[in-house]
Amino acid sequence: MPPLRNASCAAGCALPLVKRGPPMSAFPMGRILPLKAQLNQHPVYGRVQSLDELHLFMQHHVYSVWDFMSLLKTLQHHVAPSGMPWLPRAHTAFARFINEIVVEEECDEGLPGPRGETTYSSHYQLYVDAMREVGANTAQVSQFVQRVGQEGVQTFLKVADVPEPARGFMQTTFGFIRTGKPHVVAAAFALGREHIIPPMFRALLQEMSIGADQAPIFHYYLERHIHLDGDHHGPLSMQLLESLCDGDPIKIREAEDAAIQAIQARIIFWYGVAEAITAQRMGRTLSKVVVPLRNRHSG
Repeated sequence: MPPLRNASCAAGCALPLVKRGPPMSAFPMGRILPLKAQLNQHPVYGRVQSLDELHLFMQHHVYSVWDFMSLLKTLQHHVAPSGMPWLPRAHTAFARFINEIVVEEECDEGLPGPRGETTYSSHYQLYVDAMREVGANTAQVSQFVQRVGQEGVQTFLKVADVPEPARGFMQTTFGFIRTGKPHVVAAAFALGREHIIPPMFRALLQEMSIGADQAPIFHYYLERHIHLDGDHHGPLSMQLLESLCDGDPIKIREAEDAAIQAIQARIIFWYGVAEAITAQRMGRTLSKVVVPLRNRHSG
């Protein structure tokens, strides 16, 4: 925890949240970095060359936008739980960080309204709006979100009418949550989401052939995440991960394995999306995806 600026600091004093900086040097990245490099060079980013292909991409990707919130809410429950009676927490800086991300994810500033007024939207809803704007089908994901709340994730994921690559990705996400281990969830969140999203979205913006004039909300969504995750969320999420591991070699190893599994799941997911786009171009049924993972690890 960072120290108070002075012992007589009144309620109005600005307190530093957490010192920002590069990812923690102590965390083992040797097995993770090659997978991140493979993800950054994934062929899926260059497959989105038309609005029809953007539709298909978004109709897969929206499920990872949705399940992100369950990772985040699981961490919030551990770091800044709600309940009665309220009790003070030891690591208030991390509680502030998690609550800040929740605010940005659940009710962030959207694009200006028709009269220039400020609007607010969850990032999931912003993505669904982006899908509607370009004519992508939102009925499938809307029905999924409605029914999964009624029937439960573990049961409904097995039978839900969703793209198979998205189903596999979500099953991995909720597998992390079911471990009940905050350091595992934090690893999936920090290294499987916050650190990989900015370069991933930069690559998509650079390689896809869909301009901001064709999909303004989608471009806003991508650029917003590049800014938030790269400049702020990424470094702090690594500090949170370090705090939850607390120097324990077993926790560090479990976190490392979770990060590897999370990035592998994204690579496999993207190959599934790329194969679906190729199948659509060729007018054929989607075949089983063969994934050329260069670095396979258990965990």
